[in-house]
Amino acid sequence: MPDLSPSERLAKLKALEEWLAWQLDQTRRKIADLEQQQARPVEYKLEQKLRESHPLGATIHLADCTMTQRETRPISPDDARAALSKDRKFFMSCEFCRPDTKLGILD
Repeated sequence: MPDLSPSERLAKLKALEEWLAWQLDQTRRKIADLEQQQARPVEYKLEQKLRESHPLGATIHLADCTMTQRETRPISPDDARAALSKDRKFFMSCEFCRPDTKLGILD
């Protein structure tokens, strides 16, 4: 930056400061998200359906189930219970880890 005028250097440093502030904010948000995830252990996960036209719905698993074949996302026990109780057409229980049993849902 020695070949820049003082006003040009100042403008570049202010832009850098703004970018660094944005990076710090993003880092703090990620830390907060991870801390929140650690605070409440994930008990269930949702595996998306195979494809949109597939007749079987998404699959709900216990968090430690290793029988997933596709990407999953965590869901709360309340959401898992609601999905398996009301939406059997769209959601199914893993036949290996049986989250419906743990949730007290009887067929």
